[in-house]
Amino acid sequence: MQTRSSPQQSTPRALNARRAGLPTVAAAVAAVGFVLVACYQVLLALGIAFSGAAWGGATLTSALRLASAVSAVVLILAALVVLGRAGYWGSRLPFAILRWGTWILVVGMLLSALANFASPTVGERFFLGPSALVLALLCLAATRAPAR
Repeated sequence: MQTRSSPQQSTPRALNARRAGLPTVAAAVAAVGFVLVACYQVLLALGIAFSGAAWGGATLTSALRLASAVSAVVLILAALVVLGRAGYWGSRLPFAILRWGTWILVVGMLLSALANFASPTVGERFFLGPSALVLALLCLAATRAPAR
């Protein structure tokens, strides 16, 4: 007589699939966050966005606008790295690049959070600081994605 396993009992394969799911979801959410912050940086580069929440509240000079454009490119690359780490793409790249790149993002976003929390502007302290901290935690969760 065959018995079916109850829903509470999980096979090792099902448990591994669930464990792999959280890091991939975290990576996708982090990528969306990086893209949103990149869009904000593009607006700053175009001189459209409110600049009181960026660059220490400084007036957007051409040098700061260029820095915002470069930041937008770096943030898009960060989104690609974290998506590659979770296995969404990047099978032609050495996995070590994506693994170490994600750890670099964790450290970089933690440093960004610290800098933003120390900023004299309210926008950086209460918007960009927490955003960077959440992105660091999401990247940390993405590091748990299984190697491909």
